[in-house]
Amino acid sequence: MNRTARTRIACVVTAALAVTWGGPAANAYWQALGSNAGAARADSLQAVAAPIASASAGAASVSWQQGTTAAGRPVARYTVARYASAAGGTKVAAGGACSGNIDALTCTEAALPAGTWYYTVTPVLGDWAGAESARSLGVAAAETTPPPTPTISAPALITSSTVGGVQVSGNAEPLSSVTITAKDAGAVHSVPKTVSADSLGQWSAVMDLTTLNDPTVTYSVVATDAAGNVSVVAGTATSSKDTTAPAVEALTLLNGGSNNNIDPGDKVVIKFSEALDPSSICSNWSPTGGSQVVAGSEQVTVNVGTDQVLSVAIGSPACGTARIGSVKLDGNYVGATALSFHGTGVSGSVVSSLAWNAATNELTITLGSRFGTGNSVSKPGSHRYTPAAGMTDRNGYALPTTPFTGAASKF
Repeated sequence: MNRTARTRIACVVTAALAVTWGGPAANAYWQALGSNAGAARADSLQAVAAPIASASAGAASVSWQQGTTAAGRPVARYTVARYASAAGGTKVAAGGACSGNIDALTCTEAALPAGTWYYTVTPVLGDWAGAESARSLGVAAAETTPPPTPTISAPALITSSTVGGVQVSGNAEPLSSVTITAKDAGAVHSVPKTVSADSLGQWSAVMDLTTLNDPTVTYSVVATDAAGNVSVVAGTATSSKDTTAPAVEALTLLNGGSNNNIDPGDKVVIKFSEALDPSSICSNWSPTGGSQVVAGSEQVTVNVGTDQVLSVAIGSPACGTARIGSVKLDGNYVGATALSFHGTGVSGSVVSSLAWNAATNELTITLGSRFGTGNSVSKPGSHRYTPAAGMTDRNGYALPTTPFTGAASKF
């Protein structure tokens, strides 16, 4: 056998060994070179560089560089896989648009399973697969489950002394971001605040609610986890807000008998800016009992002195301690002798009464039958009401004892 024949045989054997014995990095295909069909060699597929992977909204995007053969020929097809660890572990074929043979340099695997994943890319040419690439950096599947509804505890009452630093607290998903929003009635104003829950899920915040209107504050709280998921249902709480003392809004004399005379059936109506605590008027009245009244034979006496000051005396145990105040009448309703109105309850007698109207926030003094001498006629004028000390609203704010001048009215 001559030298040329021996050389040809050696080349064929070498190429065959490269295909038969080569490891994964040596998988190859045959390609004829030149015009001499007997002159052939093996051209191997080269591993591509580690792909780049990223995760967003529960999906993983994978991209990689163009692969080539050892001879520099481009590779146009690839397969993608992933592992649950940076080294070792079980190879899992990628799913979604990353499954099967891919004729591109990028793909997306939707609905990425929970966990951290490391991607690889393998070039494919014809029936041959090249070497698997190194693994990408790990990418974690995005958490899509929203945090549970946070809890919130708020004070029952906000007063002028606490409104600048209202403390609220509760529990939420550990390490989540907690956003509290406080609003007044009708959501005219709102105050937001964001804090972080600790590793046990506990959170607290101090809020300045001076810009919110009385009388109520409503809170809502949501939690946001590290993946950006927000609680579907907000936690809620409510506080009463009372930062203003009650005030007298109106004083009116209503005629129940003869014009310009002070007579049985006449009324004094005092209107307040908000509901008073009824028990601060009559100590035996229920603080939350709604409208209440004291009436009956000889129970309520309305006195009007020669100094034109109208006051009320109550002997009924239904009232207990009375705090009402007095009205300075503008004009000469009473002559030289003081007048007294109460009524005995007998036929034809009108009894005096004291009534609280919870719907209108009005206190009404009704004059009963008169005892005493004297009858006076007066022009209407601006009368003055001085509240008794100790009258309060339902949250304990004291009604100022400063005299209030009502608009012109008459009995």
